[in-house]
Amino acid sequence: MSRLLRKTILAMLLIVTFAIPAATQAAGPPPLPKAATRAKVQRFATGVGIPTQLAFSGRNAFVAGAAEGKLKGGVFVIKSGSKKAVPVPGTPKSAFGIAARAGKVFVSSGRKLFAFSRFDGKRFRGKQVIFKGPKKFTGFSGLAIGPNGRLYAGVSLNQKYDHTADPSLYGNSVVSMSRAGKQVKVVATGMRQPWMMAFTPGIRDPFVSVLGPDLPLNNGAPDLIVRARPGSDFGFPECDWLKVDACDGFGRPLVRLEAQPGEKDSLNQQSPMGIGAIGKRLYVALFSGMQVMTMKTDGSGLKPFMTGFVAPVLSVATHKGSVYVGDLTGSIYKVKG
Repeated sequence: MSRLLRKTILAMLLIVTFAIPAATQAAGPPPLPKAATRAKVQRFATGVGIPTQLAFSGRNAFVAGAAEGKLKGGVFVIKSGSKKAVPVPGTPKSAFGIAARAGKVFVSSGRKLFAFSRFDGKRFRGKQVIFKGPKKFTGFSGLAIGPNGRLYAGVSLNQKYDHTADPSLYGNSVVSMSRAGKQVKVVATGMRQPWMMAFTPGIRDPFVSVLGPDLPLNNGAPDLIVRARPGSDFGFPECDWLKVDACDGFGRPLVRLEAQPGEKDSLNQQSPMGIGAIGKRLYVALFSGMQVMTMKTDGSGLKPFMTGFVAPVLSVATHKGSVYVGDLTGSIYKVKG
């Protein structure tokens, strides 16, 4: 599953088996996952087949959804009091990262980064391309807005460079830019595939989920959670944290998520996806592990937070003390953090 998931960066969510959500949906709503805290888990909304990231603006929640086959993507809105995500006309056919601030909703799609504004309850009246990468630019993964007001993004990987440095623009890095898409700066580098990121109160650096090498299937390199301090280099490709001796002098990850035994003596990565924060705690979706983990911002206290998912887990967002989790059944769940 993990290997199929990561065949290419966008395809890592798309190629994977849509039979899982299709079969689940055919049988009716999937059972609710369970929170380790015993807090009540609610089904917040349905309607986005591949919910990659979630952001809140005013009374609305906006979801970025990837598209594949019969599963339609784009930007979806969940209005206050509604349990159904509906497509927003005029947004890209497939969206990946999403973040919101001051009435604007930022969306990554392919080589473009959009800023949408003036949502009237059905559509955005303002639309602007604030960044467009060159032809071979691989695009952005997750988005987040830092305490300095700048927009942060992970840079998607060209899968040809699974074990080598990606020569694409800003490859293997997290970047930041103004909310107008200008003054792009590399924040941290040496990450094979920085995926999603989140900020916590009092810390100006993003916490980033990083996907490790997956070919060959039994490589065994761990996935990472890192604190991306400005100027830090986490060592990829010289260091993939499989041979720790090769990592001397590089930035140390908060957490190494070691590969787990798979079929036929193979090892499968845990595949950290969405990441969110409440106070000094982080919440991380594990795609292959089909659960959400939680930990402190110093990397200690890693433990399960939500389990019992029937499909791989993609996205995590936090808002007003609650954790929102999306999986490949097309459901988004809500639970108190």
